[in-house]
Amino acid sequence: MKYILTYLIALFLLSVSNAQILNPADWTYQLSKEDHELELQFKVKLDDTWYVYATDQDPDLGPIPTSLELKGEGFKKVGAPKPIKVKTKYDAIWEGDTRLITESGGGFTQRIKLLEANPKINATINYTVCSMKTGQCVFGEQEFNIKLNQSK
Repeated sequence: MKYILTYLIALFLLSVSNAQILNPADWTYQLSKEDHELELQFKVKLDDTWYVYATDQDPDLGPIPTSLELKGEGFKKVGAPKPIKVKTKYDAIWEGDTRLITESGGGFTQRIKLLEANPKINATINYTVCSMKTGQCVFGEQEFNIKLNQSK
């Protein structure tokens, strides 16, 4: 009996360790520089049948909107993030219109003013990605160390 119990525990631990981490969204960024301003463009690549809530999603409705946190020095934000390829859809669960990114290439832009020639910019995107098929939602976070002559 002792051996059977040990075997079952080992089998359970092996199956848990082989479980895959669900990551149906991957974010990238591009930047364009104009004089003393920089436009950061964050785009998401989504697995089929998944969507992300937009940055301009009404936070009082229920779903948590995608957010951008910028830390560092030598810059300041100009305005709020502007969504790219966002659709509005009524959601009966939330009883209101939700703002969704349903296709790869959607995302948002953020303008910043450069206060130094080579600012240090660390960006963190927090988002909720959900399946249209199962309704499962996963919270995610993506971090970037942004350099003026580089995109990821």
